[in-house]
Amino acid sequence: MSGAGSTRPSVRPTVMTEEDLYTAWGVISPEGHGVLTKSAALDSLRLFFPQLSAREVKALVGTGNLSIDKLRELLFHTQTPDSAFTDPNWEAFKIIDPNGTGYVEMSDLQKLLLQMPGVDGIDDADAEFLAKLVDADGDGRISFRDFSQLGNWAPEVEMPSEEMRKRMAAQAAAKADETRS
Repeated sequence: MSGAGSTRPSVRPTVMTEEDLYTAWGVISPEGHGVLTKSAALDSLRLFFPQLSAREVKALVGTGNLSIDKLRELLFHTQTPDSAFTDPNWEAFKIIDPNGTGYVEMSDLQKLLLQMPGVDGIDDADAEFLAKLVDADGDGRISFRDFSQLGNWAPEVEMPSEEMRKRMAAQAAAKADETRS
Protein backbone atom coordinates (compact mmCIF):
# COMPACT_ATOMS: atom_id res chain seq x y z
CA MET A 1 0.00 0.00 0.00
CA SER A 2 1.44 3.34 -0.95
CA GLY A 3 0.32 6.86 -0.72
CA ALA A 4 0.69 10.02 1.29
CA GLY A 5 -0.62 8.50 4.50
CA SER A 6 1.28 5.22 4.44
CA THR A 7 4.45 4.63 6.37
CA ARG A 8 7.06 2.04 5.63
CA PRO A 9 9.26 0.68 8.35
CA SER A 10 12.86 1.76 8.04
CA VAL A 11 15.03 -1.23 7.25
CA ARG A 12 18.73 -0.72 7.83
CA PRO A 13 21.13 -3.25 6.35
CA THR A 14 23.42 -4.94 8.84
CA VAL A 15 26.03 -6.15 6.37
CA MET A 16 27.47 -4.25 3.42
CA THR A 17 27.93 -6.43 0.35
CA GLU A 18 30.13 -5.99 -2.72
CA GLU A 19 26.95 -5.22 -4.68
CA ASP A 20 26.18 -2.42 -2.20
CA LEU A 21 29.73 -1.15 -2.66
CA TYR A 22 29.37 -0.91 -6.45
CA THR A 23 25.98 0.75 -6.06
CA ALA A 24 27.50 3.33 -3.71
CA TRP A 25 30.39 3.95 -6.11
CA GLY A 26 27.93 4.43 -8.96
CA VAL A 27 26.22 7.14 -6.92
CA ILE A 28 29.46 8.86 -5.93
CA SER A 29 30.97 8.55 -9.41
CA PRO A 30 28.05 8.47 -11.87
CA GLU A 31 30.40 9.07 -14.80
CA GLY A 32 32.20 5.86 -13.88
CA HIS A 33 35.58 7.39 -13.08
CA GLY A 34 37.91 4.96 -11.33
CA VAL A 35 39.34 7.65 -9.07
CA LEU A 36 37.86 10.87 -7.71
CA THR A 37 39.75 13.79 -6.27
CA LYS A 38 38.60 14.91 -2.84
CA SER A 39 37.01 17.93 -4.50
CA ALA A 40 35.03 15.76 -6.96
CA ALA A 41 34.01 13.42 -4.13
CA LEU A 42 32.85 16.41 -2.09
CA ASP A 43 30.75 17.69 -5.02
CA SER A 44 29.07 14.27 -5.40
CA LEU A 45 28.52 13.74 -1.69
CA ARG A 46 27.08 17.22 -1.17
CA LEU A 47 24.08 16.18 -3.26
CA PHE A 48 23.13 13.96 -0.32
CA PHE A 49 24.89 15.76 2.54
CA PRO A 50 24.70 19.51 1.80
CA GLN A 51 26.48 20.47 5.03
CA LEU A 52 29.48 18.22 4.36
CA SER A 53 32.75 20.15 4.51
CA ALA A 54 35.97 19.73 2.58
CA ARG A 55 37.71 19.07 5.92
CA GLU A 56 35.34 16.16 6.63
CA VAL A 57 35.96 14.63 3.21
CA LYS A 58 39.71 15.04 3.68
CA ALA A 59 39.49 13.29 7.07
CA LEU A 60 37.37 10.52 5.59
CA VAL A 61 39.45 9.88 2.48
CA GLY A 62 42.87 10.43 4.08
CA THR A 63 45.88 10.63 1.81
CA GLY A 64 45.41 10.41 -1.93
CA ASN A 65 42.15 10.33 -3.84
CA LEU A 66 38.98 8.31 -3.46
CA SER A 67 38.82 5.07 -5.42
CA ILE A 68 36.49 2.11 -5.20
CA ASP A 69 39.23 0.25 -3.31
CA LYS A 70 39.51 3.07 -0.76
CA LEU A 71 35.72 3.15 -0.48
CA ARG A 72 35.81 -0.61 0.18
CA GLU A 73 38.36 0.00 2.95
CA LEU A 74 36.17 2.69 4.46
CA LEU A 75 33.01 0.63 4.35
CA PHE A 76 34.37 -2.80 5.25
CA HIS A 77 37.41 -2.07 7.41
CA THR A 78 36.61 0.99 9.49
CA GLN A 79 33.13 0.11 10.56
CA THR A 80 32.01 0.80 14.08
CA PRO A 81 29.42 -1.10 16.11
CA ASP A 82 26.94 1.75 15.71
CA SER A 83 27.44 1.81 11.94
CA ALA A 84 24.52 0.76 9.77
CA PHE A 85 26.92 -1.53 7.92
CA THR A 86 28.63 -3.57 10.60
CA ASP A 87 30.40 -6.60 9.15
CA PRO A 88 30.48 -9.57 11.53
CA ASN A 89 33.82 -10.67 10.03
CA TRP A 90 35.31 -7.28 10.91
CA GLU A 91 33.98 -7.52 14.46
CA ALA A 92 35.58 -10.97 14.82
CA PHE A 93 38.86 -9.77 13.27
CA LYS A 94 39.09 -6.94 15.79
CA ILE A 95 39.28 -9.58 18.54
CA ILE A 96 42.49 -11.01 17.15
CA ASP A 97 43.78 -7.56 16.13
CA PRO A 98 43.09 -5.57 19.31
CA ASN A 99 45.62 -2.84 18.41
CA GLY A 100 43.90 -2.16 15.10
CA THR A 101 47.00 -2.63 12.95
CA GLY A 102 45.03 -4.37 10.20
CA TYR A 103 47.28 -7.44 10.41
CA VAL A 104 47.90 -10.30 12.78
CA GLU A 105 51.32 -11.89 12.81
CA MET A 106 51.30 -15.69 12.64
CA SER A 107 53.20 -15.83 15.94
CA ASP A 108 50.45 -13.78 17.60
CA LEU A 109 47.78 -16.11 16.24
CA GLN A 110 49.71 -19.07 17.61
CA LYS A 111 49.88 -17.40 21.06
CA LEU A 112 46.14 -16.78 20.91
CA LEU A 113 45.44 -20.40 19.96
CA LEU A 114 47.63 -21.64 22.84
CA GLN A 115 45.28 -19.84 25.24
CA MET A 116 42.36 -21.95 24.05
CA PRO A 117 41.30 -24.94 26.14
CA GLY A 118 42.68 -28.22 24.82
CA VAL A 119 45.52 -26.66 22.82
CA ASP A 120 48.74 -27.71 24.53
CA GLY A 121 51.20 -26.85 21.81
CA ILE A 122 51.71 -25.97 18.18
CA ASP A 123 54.61 -27.70 16.48
CA ASP A 124 56.25 -26.68 13.22
CA ALA A 125 53.93 -28.89 11.13
CA ASP A 126 50.88 -27.34 12.84
CA ALA A 127 52.25 -23.83 12.25
CA GLU A 128 52.91 -24.57 8.58
CA PHE A 129 49.42 -25.99 8.10
CA LEU A 130 47.89 -23.01 9.92
CA ALA A 131 49.82 -20.57 7.71
CA LYS A 132 48.62 -22.31 4.55
CA LEU A 133 45.07 -22.23 5.84
CA VAL A 134 44.77 -18.63 6.99
CA ASP A 135 47.45 -16.65 5.14
CA ALA A 136 45.82 -16.57 1.70
CA ASP A 137 48.29 -14.12 0.15
CA GLY A 138 51.35 -15.79 1.71
CA ASP A 139 52.86 -12.63 3.21
CA GLY A 140 53.44 -14.20 6.63
CA ARG A 141 50.66 -12.36 8.41
CA ILE A 142 46.89 -12.40 8.40
CA SER A 143 45.10 -9.41 6.94
CA PHE A 144 41.39 -8.76 7.24
CA ARG A 145 41.05 -9.93 3.64
CA ASP A 146 42.79 -13.24 4.51
CA PHE A 147 40.58 -13.60 7.58
CA SER A 148 37.30 -12.86 5.82
CA GLN A 149 38.11 -15.24 2.96
CA LEU A 150 38.69 -18.06 5.41
CA GLY A 151 34.98 -18.36 6.11
CA ASN A 152 34.03 -18.20 2.45
CA TRP A 153 36.44 -20.63 0.88
CA ALA A 154 39.29 -22.87 1.79
CA PRO A 155 42.54 -22.23 -0.03
CA GLU A 156 44.21 -25.19 -1.64
CA VAL A 157 45.96 -26.95 1.18
CA GLU A 158 47.98 -30.05 0.69
CA MET A 159 46.33 -32.84 2.60
CA PRO A 160 48.58 -34.58 5.12
CA SER A 161 50.32 -37.64 3.75
CA GLU A 162 49.65 -41.08 5.20
CA GLU A 163 52.93 -40.80 7.11
CA MET A 164 51.92 -37.41 8.52
CA ARG A 165 48.49 -38.72 9.57
CA LYS A 166 50.14 -41.65 11.36
CA ARG A 167 52.54 -39.27 13.12
CA MET A 168 49.66 -37.01 14.15
CA ALA A 169 47.69 -40.00 15.44
CA ALA A 170 50.71 -41.20 17.39
CA GLN A 171 51.18 -37.72 18.93
CA ALA A 172 47.50 -37.60 19.90
CA ALA A 173 47.73 -41.09 21.45
CA ALA A 174 50.85 -40.10 23.38
CA LYS A 175 49.12 -36.98 24.72
CA ALA A 176 46.10 -39.07 25.72
CA ASP A 177 48.39 -41.52 27.54
CA GLU A 178 50.11 -38.61 29.35
CA THR A 179 46.74 -37.26 30.41
CA ARG A 180 45.68 -40.65 31.81
CA SER A 181 48.92 -41.04 33.79
